[in-house]
Amino acid sequence: MIEDVSYCGLLCSGCPIHWATRETDPKLKNKMRTAIAILTRKLYNMDLCVEDITGCDGCRIENGRLFPACEACPVRTCARERGLANCANCEDYICEELERFFVDNPEAKSRLEFIRSVI
Repeated sequence: MIEDVSYCGLLCSGCPIHWATRETDPKLKNKMRTAIAILTRKLYNMDLCVEDITGCDGCRIENGRLFPACEACPVRTCARERGLANCANCEDYICEELERFFVDNPEAKSRLEFIRSVI
């Protein structure tokens, strides 16, 4: 589903933060948030503690929960300012910000390329 694709091409349904948001077991939710804090430190050099791993309903949500790193994301900011469903719809695709992002997230690029091929 294209509506499950974030601005940058990631899938919200594939995001551990999104999974933890929907988890109803408090013990499992805390364990997931701990693992996310460790993972974000390892992959993105972010210094987050468990309390920083807030709920997230997806970066395209209007009035919902949003992970702080997603809230500050320059790709999200740009796409929202331009009124885009995602970056596949952008006339400036692929910008420098996306190029840097795609280095660590090639599946996001593939997803956006597919969307561009069908729109």
